[in-house]
Amino acid sequence: MKKEEINIQDFSHTIPIQVRYIDIDMQGHVNNATFLSYIEQARVIFFNTFLPDNDFKKNGLIIARTEINYYEPILLNEEILCGTRIGQIGNKSFTFENIIYTPKNNSIKCFAKSVMVCYDYELNCTKEVPTEWKEKFNFLKKQLI
Repeated sequence: MKKEEINIQDFSHTIPIQVRYIDIDMQGHVNNATFLSYIEQARVIFFNTFLPDNDFKKNGLIIARTEINYYEPILLNEEILCGTRIGQIGNKSFTFENIIYTPKNNSIKCFAKSVMVCYDYELNCTKEVPTEWKEKFNFLKKQLI
């Protein structure tokens, strides 16, 4: 996704991210691989917020694919937020979309898309997106329209 196509207000679930000294690489900015950790943190908090009673052994997830468009570096003392929204919802999978940005000037640092496959860890097989999740995700998506 092109940076200019992103509307920050479309990412209604946001969390603050603390940039740690260990996140910084030799170039003086957050290492690209660390962006994945920030996005994972946002994803976990999203689930804890909207589906707090989920049993992840029965209604688990596998990350099938993650892609990130990097737009700007993140520096050590920058205040950043990670926004999350639900993208497409399929039969057995859905997408999380995330942005990382600075709230001071709404500078978007990256856009990420993760394809999540629903998985039953007790039966060791993929499964359909639970109805409760679809209902919650569709409700959240409608809030943005």
